[in-house]
Amino acid sequence: MSTNPNGGSVSEKQVAVAIACICGPAHLARCLDALGAQQGSPPFDIVVRYDPALAGMDDVIAQYPHVQFGCAPHERTPLELAAAALRACDVDVVLLTEDHCVPRADWVRTMVQAVQPGRGAVGGRIEVHRSASSVDWAFYFVDFFRYAGPVDEGPSPTLSVCNVAYDRRQLAAVSDLWHVQFNEPEVHDALGAKFGDLWLHPASEVVMHRTIAFLPCLRERYAFGRIFGYKRIEKESFMRRCVRAAVAPALPALLLGRMTAKVLRSRALARRFAGSLGPILALVFCWSWGEWIGYVTGRPPRTLTLAADLSAPEFQRSLPGNSNRLP
Repeated sequence: MSTNPNGGSVSEKQVAVAIACICGPAHLARCLDALGAQQGSPPFDIVVRYDPALAGMDDVIAQYPHVQFGCAPHERTPLELAAAALRACDVDVVLLTEDHCVPRADWVRTMVQAVQPGRGAVGGRIEVHRSASSVDWAFYFVDFFRYAGPVDEGPSPTLSVCNVAYDRRQLAAVSDLWHVQFNEPEVHDALGAKFGDLWLHPASEVVMHRTIAFLPCLRERYAFGRIFGYKRIEKESFMRRCVRAAVAPALPALLLGRMTAKVLRSRALARRFAGSLGPILALVFCWSWGEWIGYVTGRPPRTLTLAADLSAPEFQRSLPGNSNRLP
């Protein structure tokens, strides 16, 4: 059981933080240390599900005896690990993140406060570490541009599993969608339709600490784009699928337009965007290609390739090729 070491309850609700560990022990320890330093939060449990191929996890498990760790041979992808972590959280409010994210000291408190009736789920800001390379920034923009500060509080079309909180009863009501694999667009769309707006809360912040290798990053964006595409048309008619495939060539322009509109709100973001434009274009193309292939084939990729983290050599050693086979 994990409780707030600084005291001060802000809620009577039972709370848990679920972590999908995809990068390795060094990242996870940094995340757990940040959770141990939370200020003004209610008591909360911490549940970690990790890829069994990650090396060095025994040391972290011994160092944090209050954390509930778990792994299974068939749970290796981020989608499977997130689902497993959420299944293990029998509480009122559950916060979800990944091991490479470091929450701000008031993250648990602000996220729990933001979970209110009439909201399907609540997400927050995602920033990037100060020493990020141009490739790191490109990955960040392609995956998280909607959550970069400045962020306005209010309804949002999307939320990220790196910084999100759920009413656990509402999540249970759509458990058929995520019990095995947590595909965030599908689950969030269902929660929004059933329980109210997806809500973006700018005071709730995590910082992404992935240091990305470029070529594996391209493969990762392709894989996730294809997953997004095939899941999007899974229950649609053949004609609707054809329409999506036909308009997919416009995806790069659409995505770049959305990013540009966002970064123009901040000079600092605009400078980072311009400095990372080359890798951004490559990543946008790979995502768009994957999404189009998902529409055309109606099938996910055979493997989900995670980008190697250059600051986590144990991750690269334990997963040759960094590929996890999907069911």
